[in-house]
Amino acid sequence: LKLQFLYFIVLLFGAFKTMKKLIIIVSATVAGLIGTFSKFSSTREVANTAASPGNEEVDLSEMLPLNYSKDAFCRNGRLSPSVFVIGVQKCGTTTLQGILDLFPTIHAGVTKEHHMFDHPPTPSRHDNSYSKEFPLCKRYKRILDNTPNYTNPESSSSARIKEYAIRNNMPLDQILFIAMVRPNHKRLKSAFTHEFSINDNFPPEWKNLSYSDWVHNHLHKETPSNDRMQLKSRGYYGKIFKSYFKEFPQSTFLFIESTKAFSSQQPIADALSKMLGLPKVTMDDLVWANSAKNKPDPILEHDTELVKEHFRPHELEFQKLLRDNKIRVYTIPQQDFFEDWDL
Repeated sequence: LKLQFLYFIVLLFGAFKTMKKLIIIVSATVAGLIGTFSKFSSTREVANTAASPGNEEVDLSEMLPLNYSKDAFCRNGRLSPSVFVIGVQKCGTTTLQGILDLFPTIHAGVTKEHHMFDHPPTPSRHDNSYSKEFPLCKRYKRILDNTPNYTNPESSSSARIKEYAIRNNMPLDQILFIAMVRPNHKRLKSAFTHEFSINDNFPPEWKNLSYSDWVHNHLHKETPSNDRMQLKSRGYYGKIFKSYFKEFPQSTFLFIESTKAFSSQQPIADALSKMLGLPKVTMDDLVWANSAKNKPDPILEHDTELVKEHFRPHELEFQKLLRDNKIRVYTIPQQDFFEDWDL
């Protein structure tokens, strides 16, 4: 009888241990389900936030993957650019590069800006030297050249890029041009500050000039000395992109209005992924660059109105240019692209 009692105690203890393990397993499973549900809810909340007013969605069904043959851009064992970020200066090209850097199969070369096509060729600057700035063909799927000065209207960049592509038998219909733009009344102050911080090639009378003084005294003067740093002409979007459309009637163009689009950057990444045939990336955080480099002097309302008045004809020309070339032009945002331009 004692042996039977001890045996019963052992069985009871074993059952208790088994029940304890079962409770632990069930608790862990329930906790996991709760965590998964919370993550799912959080993901839905983020998705809903991205779709809410003030953030821009992109209808990817309207964007077609670009026709692309990697072999067509492989030259002497190195992959040449099939994507050109051509500007515009002080419109967010560095932030765009930060987004592109998230894609592991696209590469921008050994330097931030290549400046191959904004100056005439020299004995030390030619196709072979340019090619050496990019990696071997086998390492990446796409190569890009991000040089905002390619939209410097005095550079003849569009013609030089075309000559290079034809000289190296690169198919023009497989080239993508990306241009960052924003209203000139938001671009000009940043451009003014940038040039005065890095450039001493300005007229003596501009020394110690505030932005407001420059707008009132020099914006309306159409003389070479008053646009020596192309502060104004870089904003003549109609003239600039008309030359690109003329040289590249077969190519595709993506215009991103940075003031609106950068507030929700995942759609930009998704659009680039689809157009370039790259694996999708998830942006956990917004990418920002050069966001706090403005001079302390304020932008007065009257200054803004003068800038809008000066650039309005050029921005209207740009608006018409996009409207007349819808077949090969994509924009982000797709709707209300010019909403903040006061045209």
